[in-house]
Amino acid sequence: MKTEITKFWNYFLSIQMDLVYANNTGNLELSTDLINRLQCKAKNIHSELTLVFQFSGGDFAKLIFITKGKYKLNAIVKQMLVSKPQLAMWQYQIGIKQYKRSITSLCKNNNFIDQHTVIHQIYFAVHKLYKTSNKLHLLIYIEMDKKHSKSDLHDAMGTILLWFLGDAYYQKHIGKYRIVRRKFSSIRFMPLDELKHLIHFKSFN
Repeated sequence: MKTEITKFWNYFLSIQMDLVYANNTGNLELSTDLINRLQCKAKNIHSELTLVFQFSGGDFAKLIFITKGKYKLNAIVKQMLVSKPQLAMWQYQIGIKQYKRSITSLCKNNNFIDQHTVIHQIYFAVHKLYKTSNKLHLLIYIEMDKKHSKSDLHDAMGTILLWFLGDAYYQKHIGKYRIVRRKFSSIRFMPLDELKHLIHFKSFN
């Protein structure tokens, strides 16, 4: 594992300025390619290890290791961070904590789809509760000012849920989600802000 960790950090050092450049210039193709290559090196350390990046203009960038609240993954990342490169612009973080403000605030401050699309509100309904895992299958409706494919919205929603719930909470409580084009009148949709309350209630029943 030590060799794979060294390879990971060496590659990260070689591309870290390119990652910042790709983000600042909106070069999605370059950004995706670099992140996928680095992700492959993370998978060589552990198959479940996932990376997320957060950029704040040209001021700082953050490399986040998604551990899903799993002890083994947390231990591996802590071992990795012992040899992390000391770079003025970069910060490193284990896991994502729950977002404390509203979902509209989260979407306003992040480009989950693209920088030109405004998300006004996100609604959810519970399609199913899996008895064996106690996880939820959600229906998701996104109220926004532009049209996008279901595939693009599905990918964006995964990131939104991860940042809104936190990676450990997401892993524990969300089984599946499906994007719908309209809020069906026969289904009770609620603002996504209510999801945390529903999960809390579900956990005690």
